[in-house]
Parts: sequence; C-alpha cells; structure tokens
Amino acid sequence: MPAILAPYFDLLDQRNPLSYLAAGVFLFVFVVVLRATRRGRGFRFKALLRFVFPRSVYGHVSARLDYKLYLLNMPLMALFFGSVIIGVDGTARVVGSGIDHLFGTALPVTVPWPVSVAIAVVMLLALDFGYWISHFALHRSPVLWQFHKLHHSAEVMTPATEFRQHPVELIFMPCVMSIASGLVLAVSLRTFGPAATRLGTIGFNVVLFVHLSTFHHLRHSHIVMPFTGVLGRLLHSPAHHLVHHSVEPAHHNRNMGYILSVWDWAFGTLHVPQPNKRLVLGIGPHEVAHRGMVDALVRPVRDAWQIASARRVAANDPSANPLRR
Repeated sequence: MPAILAPYFDLLDQRNPLSYLAAGVFLFVFVVVLRATRRGRGFRFKALLRFVFPRSVYGHVSARLDYKLYLLNMPLMALFFGSVIIGVDGTARVVGSGIDHLFGTALPVTVPWPVSVAIAVVMLLALDFGYWISHFALHRSPVLWQFHKLHHSAEVMTPATEFRQHPVELIFMPCVMSIASGLVLAVSLRTFGPAATRLGTIGFNVVLFVHLSTFHHLRHSHIVMPFTGVLGRLLHSPAHHLVHHSVEPAHHNRNMGYILSVWDWAFGTLHVPQPNKRLVLGIGPHEVAHRGMVDALVRPVRDAWQIASARRVAANDPSANPLRR
C-alpha cells in the first residue's frame, strides 16, 4: 500500500473514514435520537437530518473554504508525517539512545499491571500537554498566530473545519505532540521495560480510538455537547471547543486542550461551557475574511514575515530598545 494512503486505513488516524462513520453513529444514536425522544417529538428521520446537516451551516461560504482546505491538507498530512513531522517512535528512539549512552542499557524488570495503567495515563497527559503547549504558542506568539488565525476565521463549525489549517500549523502541532509523547515513551521503556510499556501503549491507543469514534470530529460541529461541573474540568467536550472559537473577548485564549481539560484548569485557561449560551464564532468583524485558497495560504506567510521582520529591525535598533543601549 502506498505510504500516502496508509493513514486512511489506520484506526488511530483521524483521516480514517471509519472514524467519521463511527462519530456519526455516536451522534445519531446517543445524542440526537435521545434529544428528540426527550422532547416528545418521536423519531422523524427528515427532521433529524435537517438538525444534523443544516443547510445554513454546511452551505455557508466559510464551510466551502473548509472543504477546499480539507481536500488540500488531507494528502499533505500524509506527506508531512512521512518526511517532515517528528514521530512518537522516532523521538522515543533518539531519547532512549541518549539515556542508554549516559546510563547504560537497562535490565528487564517485571512490573504489576497497575504500572501499565499508569503509563497509559501519563502518555495521555503528555499528549494533551503537547497539544496544549503548542496551541498556547499558536495563540500567544504574534508570528504563529498569523497561521493559526486561518483556523479561527471559520464562522461555522463542520468536521472539515479540523483541516482548516495552514501547512505550517499542520507541521508544528504534531511535532510538539510527538516530542511530548515520545519523551514519556522513552522514559517508560527505560524504567519499566518493553512489556509494561507495550501494555500501557495499548491502553493509550484504546483511549485514542474511543475518542476518535465519538467526540473528536464533533469538536468542530454546530451541535452543543457540553461537559460541566467536575467533568468539565477534567475532559474537553465539543462545547469546550466551541467556546474556544467564540468571538467573545472573555473566551479568547481559553480551552486549548484536546481530550482533557486538566492543563487548562492547571494554567488558568479553562472556561467551562454553559449549555444554553449562544455563541458567535470567528475572529470578529475587524478582520478581513479570507478570499479563497490562495489568500488563505499566502496571507499568513506574508503577515508573519512582516511581523518577524519588524521585530528583528526593532531588536537591532538601540533607539527602539533602550535596554540594548
């Protein structure tokens, strides 16, 4: 099988069509049908379809740009993962070799099964921290924000909005996530050996598979599915991510997690969603909307270059920076 097609058959890859199908089944069976039943309206298939696929959302001009970027970025991701993006296993091999060089090869050890569970939990925390810290950087760095702003310019949410990203972001975020997860994998292998780490990785992959089959694709969706209370402080629901895309100033730079909300909770960027609050999405009327594919790909590079150049000039000009005098 060509390498570029492999992600579409990987059960742990978000590009696998089965993950979209599973998320759709989850949405219909566990959310929409139950909601319709509780309202006492019974099951009306046409009404259900209109609710899940409203024309005002999926036919929106913003959504049409999502679809174009989706078709561009899906194959690009396969190319990047094969050549440019640092992988978890690659990071683990490099770090593990360094540890062995410094401390010698570790002897195999026998560990109880709770250690494997702990490894799975720590790997999940590491993955989410890699997502959080890279997401935080995309928001707080003026240069990186020019690329991430393309994603936030979406005015409606569809599953295709996940790939409304600039190629620079498509490389940056997975690299940071892989480094964070790879470090944990390398230390786990060194400390507990392959057997315990293998079981921990299996548990970690099960969690990823469940997330891909349920909430992952619904994070970019018009359907509000909130976690509140204690659960909202631990897990990142689709409604958390809708808040993240809101134009309201109180929601800016909030809810940057992926599966978990614990890092947002720890670093003060958490905003637990309110179930009945209506949100306006996008980056506000003061920003110029992207005028198509070329503008979406070129403008972030131009704006980032201008900001970086201006900063470089200011840094080299003593009159502009009194601390350098």
